[in-house]
Amino acid sequence: MALGCGADAPGEPDAAVLPDAGVDAVADVADVGVVDAGRPSQVPAFDLHATERLGCTFGKGDTTVASVGPDTPHGDKLPFKHIVFLMMENRSFDHYYSHLPAYGVTDVDVATEANANPDPGPPLTQIARFHETRYCIQDVNHEWGAVHLQYDEGKMDGFVVTSNPGGARAMGYHDETDLPYYYWAAKTFGISDRHFSPLLGPTWPNRFFFYGGTAWGRTKTPDTPPLNEPKITNLLEDAGRTWKIYRDGTLSFADAFGPKYAGSPMSQFDADLAADALPDLVLVDPSFSGSNQNDEHPPTNMQLGQKFTARVLNALMAYPKIWHETVFIQSYDEHGGYYDHVVPPAACVPDGITVPDYAYDHYGIRIPILVASPWTKKGYVSHLVTDLTSITRFIENRFDLPAMTKRDANAWPLLDMFDFANPPYWDVPVSMPSAELSAAGADWCAKNPPGTGKP
Repeated sequence: MALGCGADAPGEPDAAVLPDAGVDAVADVADVGVVDAGRPSQVPAFDLHATERLGCTFGKGDTTVASVGPDTPHGDKLPFKHIVFLMMENRSFDHYYSHLPAYGVTDVDVATEANANPDPGPPLTQIARFHETRYCIQDVNHEWGAVHLQYDEGKMDGFVVTSNPGGARAMGYHDETDLPYYYWAAKTFGISDRHFSPLLGPTWPNRFFFYGGTAWGRTKTPDTPPLNEPKITNLLEDAGRTWKIYRDGTLSFADAFGPKYAGSPMSQFDADLAADALPDLVLVDPSFSGSNQNDEHPPTNMQLGQKFTARVLNALMAYPKIWHETVFIQSYDEHGGYYDHVVPPAACVPDGITVPDYAYDHYGIRIPILVASPWTKKGYVSHLVTDLTSITRFIENRFDLPAMTKRDANAWPLLDMFDFANPPYWDVPVSMPSAELSAAGADWCAKNPPGTGKP
């Protein structure tokens, strides 16, 4: 495959980084480790309103020019045409990436084997984190009430008990031997150790937040959204922009919004890629069920999801022209019940819709995010608080779209991750590892019921 091009890159001047005094702009969230002593600020010089966003100052209708600043790189000033977003299922940051320091990524906040959760028993015991060697695990509780108990007002001590019996499985983690492609991508491109799901709850309401900046009062899976509320896809249409869903299974998640969201098979993605016919926004869905399920939702083998992510990203990198016009983002809907040690901070309540219990006033548990493009800073780890609505805001920023709610209006749009003047990966990396399944892991899944408890 032809994976490189030596042409000069277009783009805006590189955003300067504020001096250490700029840390004050995000000091309000220092208690959750977003800014640590000795870390330089990651707030770009053009971001004039970080403090105001923390105060949820901005609202529906505001663009990033209002919520970030007039010098924000936005719209057609940005050097890319396409955003490709793949959302997977149910994995926490610590569950996947807590061994990044051993892999050479050291500026990252991860749990250690000393982190534990109580199991009430009897007898009462402490379940420490452990390397999960089973690739197919019984699902872990991640419903609305259970996740609030896992969070437990910041104690982060309810992960085992909410999945009992066998709740110890919530404390398992994988490493680079299990997820070689993901670890390579994390070390090569950009990730964040302060990226959270939008709310303390399950799949559907979290995914709703990406589409609409809110979950419209919903708290469970499945749950029907109001079909007449604005979504990011509607904003794109109103602005004369294009979008398309490609699905690896028979259904897309957005089928919940009606027939126009049914999506096209991945064979059409391949055809559109080859014809240089991708829309402005590409939404990619894995297969959510059946024998080909690869969404990483337990009990499916998580390496199937890694393989699907590699299939999409490698395909983009195989076409230099498209690579030079594209930002690829991969994230997860929520943590799936797996342990993470970072306390989710407070979040902007999106609208006036009330929830029967609790509220949309906190982010959910921390989840992985990968940002790959020619302009992504090499091996970058963002420490700025984001959630799925930050991806929404990134889309709004690129296409000059207004915010839908107070949540996306005040979301940071990921811009610290890029160097648009000096793209590190104009020539794509060519030494990526294989994402093929481990024969031993697949064999274990074929011969055993989903794992529970500890191995």
